[in-house]
Order: sequence, then C-alpha cells, then structure tokens
Amino acid sequence: MLTFGWGEILLLVGIIIVVVGPKDLPKLIKQFSSFSKSIKKLSREFKNSLNDIADHDDFKEVKTSINEVNKIKDDLNIKDQFKDEIQSIKETTDIIDKEVEDIENINNK
Repeated sequence: MLTFGWGEILLLVGIIIVVVGPKDLPKLIKQFSSFSKSIKKLSREFKNSLNDIADHDDFKEVKTSINEVNKIKDDLNIKDQFKDEIQSIKETTDIIDKEVEDIENINNK
C-alpha cells in the first residue's frame, strides 16, 4: 500500500511546480478538481443505478427465495443426520452381538 509522508508530498509538489510552471499551476488545479468532481459524480450515479436495480421487486423475490433455500439447507443437515443413523446402527449391532454372546453362553452351559 502506498503511503506518503510530508517529505514525499513536498517533493511531489516541487516536481509539479518545476514541470508545469507556476503560471499554469492554477489551470492544472482547476482541471484536477473538475476531473475529481466528474469522477465523484459518475461513481454516485453508478451507485444509485445499482441501488435502483437492487430495489426491483423481482430481485427482492429472488433474494427471499434464496434466503428460504438457505434456511431449508440449514434445516436439512444430512451429514449430522447420517452420523446419528450410523451411531444408532452401531448401538443396535452392539446389542445384537451381546445377545448372541449371551445365547451362546447359555447353550454352552
């Protein structure tokens, strides 16, 4: 990122005065200010046009639809549900294994 200290700014002003000349310096400042004003005006108009586009009802409907889909996606957390089902299956197989061992122990006695 560019950072300028006071020394760099004074050096830049000195170079501009030497290159442009003291007589033409006010013209350059006026041109620069009009250029910066026009850039600000363009950016303001662009921002306003984007805001106008975003305020259309169609985009609002799309935004609400996307929010609803995201909410449904969050509610359908399949990964956690799948983990819970696998854990339940493991617990069931452990119970069945224990029952089979108990039956074999009874038969062996």
